[in-house]
Amino acid sequence: MKSYYEILGVEPDATQEQIKSAYRKLAKKYHPDSQDDDPSAKARFQEISEAYAALSDPEQRRKYDYMGHEAYRRTNTQNSSASYETEDGHCGACDLGRKKEEEGPPPGSIRMAVRLTLSETLKEVVKPVVFYTKEKCPRCQGDDADIEYVECPICEGKGKRVQFESSWGYKTRREVFCNTCRGKGKIPRQICPECHGLGHQEKKWEFEVKVPAGSYERQYFFLEDIVCGEKEKVQQIECGGKNLIVVVLLDEDPQFERKGYHLYSACDVDYTTLVLGGKIKVPTIEGDVWHTIPEGTQLNERVRLISRGLVRPKKMGGRGDQYIALNIRIPQNLTERQKEALRVFHQTLQEEGAAGV
Repeated sequence: MKSYYEILGVEPDATQEQIKSAYRKLAKKYHPDSQDDDPSAKARFQEISEAYAALSDPEQRRKYDYMGHEAYRRTNTQNSSASYETEDGHCGACDLGRKKEEEGPPPGSIRMAVRLTLSETLKEVVKPVVFYTKEKCPRCQGDDADIEYVECPICEGKGKRVQFESSWGYKTRREVFCNTCRGKGKIPRQICPECHGLGHQEKKWEFEVKVPAGSYERQYFFLEDIVCGEKEKVQQIECGGKNLIVVVLLDEDPQFERKGYHLYSACDVDYTTLVLGGKIKVPTIEGDVWHTIPEGTQLNERVRLISRGLVRPKKMGGRGDQYIALNIRIPQNLTERQKEALRVFHQTLQEEGAAGV
């Protein structure tokens, strides 16, 4: 059986950046969405994800190197399927916990969201993304202060302070963590004015990304692949070798209700069109379209527009449908001629016994 290093095509002494780069190339090549005609692609993709889950985490990698491939897999698999969990609690190497969902982003990746309207999923759009990283304070270099320390006056240098609690008339004494010195027993004589004693500063990163047409909710992209002309800036980010992932999220539209990849909406129709049939104007995420309804259409019938819903993932194919509920539009401010025509119509229905048909 191949080792995880052989699966990713790297040497045992490979750096984290080399492991990350190898994973990205293989993940793009074997992702099920890009291998519609290859039934073995999903298994290969899971194998690659399993290897990356182990080798991208320094602690897991040390454990793997120490135990060896077989022993590591025996202690890290369940029902013969690897189950490495990502930060969102889902499995990044197999389908456990994600039975009907798409394969998620690589384990341990740093994720940022790009929000699209429903109509924007159908076309290529440029959108801003923002995320933050913590970097050592340039002044104190993470040491909380740039001058000498003094003993913490609260815990008197112990790192813990005494706390009394009363319960049912009895007092109990216990030692608790000192929040003032954060357990160190000492505090800086002067707080660093740059980071205010935190030891780090928050840095804001802003990019513009080009999201391709045909995107769907929870689809993800590597930031480097879709960023607009700032790849050198992306490479400057200190992220510990983790993948920078852009995840697609969709904004709701008050005109439509989403159920999976299908859309549901309502449309007002006048009574005569329902009775005689005709064309109605229906709002869709691509704009208004004209749709012909047959003669005698009932209000409890739903109009179905095939492939007018949201884009599905490639391995599912196509788009969802749109379903329209018809609401009758009652005219107001009728002329006398129109009212008379309605009276005649109503009278003929009663005379011919067709009322309620």
